[in-house]
Amino acid sequence: MASLSRITDTWTFEQDLSWFFLRILQKFLMTTSNKVQPKTLKKGANQGKMDPMQRARYLAYEQPNKSVAASLAVTQTRLKEHAVRSQAETRKQIPNLEQERQAKVVGQLKAAEARNRIRLMRFRFQCMKAQELNNLISCQPTARDAIRLEVFLPPRTHTADSRDSLRRIQRERVEDLLEDDQGLLTNRIL
Repeated sequence: MASLSRITDTWTFEQDLSWFFLRILQKFLMTTSNKVQPKTLKKGANQGKMDPMQRARYLAYEQPNKSVAASLAVTQTRLKEHAVRSQAETRKQIPNLEQERQAKVVGQLKAAEARNRIRLMRFRFQCMKAQELNNLISCQPTARDAIRLEVFLPPRTHTADSRDSLRRIQRERVEDLLEDDQGLLTNRIL
């Protein structure tokens, strides 16, 4: 049997696995060809009486029949052809740096457009929700009910600004006033 050799380094897992099994089969056939072959049994008498495990062991030492050998040869040629085709395709796919950069920019633009669409959709939804709540509040029969509904369902959620609204000097003045337990800073004699 001809020796199997890798044509290219860009093999897929399936190709590698099939190459591995073909290599094992080749070694097996080379080692069993030197050994004494058992007598061939006819399918009728003795082989039919064997259990499946014994039959499999017996058939492992026989030469493969013509159909199996033909399928092995077809598989080897198909793998070689596929390796040659994949090598030719990798040569064709030389990366063009300008095209890659342009594709990256196009991807970034599409992502920015998608973010903008989502932001506008959220804003429209918030506006429609606020209009509906204002409509519900204005349709209440009494002012007390309207105020209650406005307290429990505010039309817009007011997010508290986490930034400090006081400047440094103002903050020091407030801290001084809070620390003044005796009222010395605020008590004035008129």
